[in-house]
Amino acid sequence: MPHTVRRVVRGAALAAVTSSLVIAGSLAAGTPATGATAKPPAPKAAAADDPTRPGWNLLYNEDFSAPINTGNAPWVKENYTTPFDTITDDAGQWYKNDYGPAWTTAFNSFSTYRKEFTVGQNGWLTASLSARDFNKDGVIESPPSITTQALGSEHVAVLNVPESTGGAVFRPTSKLPDQYRIEYKLKTLDFGGKRNGTINYGGRINGYGTAGCKTQHPWGEGSRSPGWTGDASVPYCEWQNVREGTYGYNGYHFLSIVDFANPAPRNNHFWHYHRKVLMDAFSQHPDRVGSGTGGRVCDASNNTYYNYRDSSFNTVNMWISGMPNYAPGPGGLPGNSQWFMTSCSGGVAEQQLSSAAELQPELMPNSSYTFAIERDATGYTLEASGNFARAGQRTLRFHRNFVVGNDPIWHYNVKASEYDGRFNGNLVQNDAHGSTTWPNQWPSGSAYPDYFVIGDLYTNVYEGSASLTDIRLYTPSTTGGTNLALNKTATADSQCAANEAPAKAVNGSVTGGNTDKWCSLGSSKWIRVDLGASTTVGRVVLKHSGAGGEKTTWNTRDFDVQVSTNGTTWTTVASPRGNTASITTHTFTPVAARYVRVNILAPTSDTDPAARLYELEAYAS
Repeated sequence: MPHTVRRVVRGAALAAVTSSLVIAGSLAAGTPATGATAKPPAPKAAAADDPTRPGWNLLYNEDFSAPINTGNAPWVKENYTTPFDTITDDAGQWYKNDYGPAWTTAFNSFSTYRKEFTVGQNGWLTASLSARDFNKDGVIESPPSITTQALGSEHVAVLNVPESTGGAVFRPTSKLPDQYRIEYKLKTLDFGGKRNGTINYGGRINGYGTAGCKTQHPWGEGSRSPGWTGDASVPYCEWQNVREGTYGYNGYHFLSIVDFANPAPRNNHFWHYHRKVLMDAFSQHPDRVGSGTGGRVCDASNNTYYNYRDSSFNTVNMWISGMPNYAPGPGGLPGNSQWFMTSCSGGVAEQQLSSAAELQPELMPNSSYTFAIERDATGYTLEASGNFARAGQRTLRFHRNFVVGNDPIWHYNVKASEYDGRFNGNLVQNDAHGSTTWPNQWPSGSAYPDYFVIGDLYTNVYEGSASLTDIRLYTPSTTGGTNLALNKTATADSQCAANEAPAKAVNGSVTGGNTDKWCSLGSSKWIRVDLGASTTVGRVVLKHSGAGGEKTTWNTRDFDVQVSTNGTTWTTVASPRGNTASITTHTFTPVAARYVRVNILAPTSDTDPAARLYELEAYAS
């Protein structure tokens, strides 16, 4: 969420950062400003759940059809011996310098607990949760959770955060590739905003429960922030109220790219210094809006703005983090400049709180929203699709170069070779109770690999629930993008019927119905493709039952991928077990091979005995 409206515009000339824009699948009229790079329209899938994206190879696809296995992961007490960073993290040096000893007393008044477990194929996702033990008795009062459940014809992950001091997110277990597309589908959202015209619904206030106090304690805004005493010794309930009042807001991170490994829920001000690009909800309470506009929202149907106060407060912000103020002054907090992109600005990023669209939660889950971020060799692309208020069904898509003029995306370089050190500086705090300098915040030779975060990542604000599915990670198609197995000779142990021969698995199609596949009921299930000659193979893509529209519980569960130069001696290059994904990608060190074989050990995740493959694809890399 944006830090505050006043901080977004304070002291800033509204210099434009350029980008390019796609609306409803076509390039916006006009020529992008200097520095923008025109991007192709968002790829349209053949069906709502079709993961095919032209120009992209699908690496992972988590549809949550299998229950999440937490592995009995315990709640672990945070001891702060390995803080994420030294800037506005839980160790709190910045707050100690600002507030003095009273802040340490407030901080020590509770305990923080964390839980993490991997999810999906090869554990490529990590679920990360944070909760607070208010009275330090070893019992978490309101633990958050991430579970799975059926929702209509789909399965979803449900993130539930019943208390504003908790958090729940999905993140990648490993760093993202240098170039990628990450996307997912949001099915329900209940983190504040109006429903049917009112902020008070379901016995809650802007998505918050009515019991007790909901404040930013102990990570308040700087001690000199207007609207409260700035005294860290005041009781919990006298800190800034996040449920209502001038600090009141709720929200949700649809999708953020951050600059450090293993992101987990932390206090909100920590994140203001660690995001690169993001899309989020900012559900202000009317008390916060007051007599002002609350910001502005773009109506993409006619590219005109209207006031936030006239919206349902269910807005979508699509924005980037720019340079920080390296010397914010006494009573202040570190944080980055904020640049918002909308179709109303022609895709140009501007330093003014501007929402790109407005969700319609009342339409969910029958109507869902898809969020995606791409990174290429030149910059980032942010994309949101769905049925937006006033604007209707459309795709909003904005590309921003890493650097435009002298304005960078913060810590954009995932490799040292992408950056020359020009934006380096020392972060300096000279405050009432101490002074600290954090040197070299962006030095030459540095690298900041990308990690994404989805969910509620704040541990002193945000409360509610959301459900999502189809988290997908893609990498760009390369020069090795030719499918070497397409229409080549395929053989198998057997076939279920005459129209389910092995040739169906190499015909380049998954959309021909339930017979557009190879099927086997044999006692030993395998399929083999002859590539015609020895060639280099480094990647095999398998499209299982769900990719063809059949049950995802029939996706091939346990199998070996093997290669051979002579059809007799085989080398196993991948051995997935417990697979539930509809499409699996198996990348390995490229080797010489003429034959590719899939040996199926367990065909399904239920009792069905048939093996099914809609497509077997082989690539050089």
